[in-house]
Amino acid sequence: MRASPQRLCSNTSSNVLNDHTSNTNKASPTTATTTAMAQLPPEDIATEPTQKVVFNAPFDKMATAWVVVTNPGTKRIGYAFNTKRIGSAFKTTKPKRLNVIPPNGTLGAKKSVKVAITCDAFNPDGEDTEGDRVTVKWTNTPDPAATVFKPEWFQGDGIVRRKNLAIEYNV
Repeated sequence: MRASPQRLCSNTSSNVLNDHTSNTNKASPTTATTTAMAQLPPEDIATEPTQKVVFNAPFDKMATAWVVVTNPGTKRIGYAFNTKRIGSAFKTTKPKRLNVIPPNGTLGAKKSVKVAITCDAFNPDGEDTEGDRVTVKWTNTPDPAATVFKPEWFQGDGIVRRKNLAIEYNV
């Protein structure tokens, strides 16, 4: 007799849980819970602006654009804003021209953070600006009470989400 898909799923989930808890190096309930939280898919984030960041001419001095990142979800997330550094979670296509401040942090449920994206002075006629963008990555924190960012959250086997924001230069 063949098991129904629902029954098979139920058994599979149960077996995974039993395999995890019957391990000879048993994790504490807190460790098991925090590890399980990191395995859940992170909920969506919201950004304002939603699609693109705009820098207006002239480009002879540094300019700053602000992005508000909101975690409308129910779990704390870890986020990072970097320019192609190890452990980065906010990448730019032009790391020498674009910078993001603050570099990283945690964001509680229903909380927001205001982030500065700076653009160094450059000659728009002499540089290719086509396809410039910033990409934000985020993941659930393994510890729901975590307040200090840890780059390893993005290097493990947890689920990481991404969102691209195009950069537009008005000449």
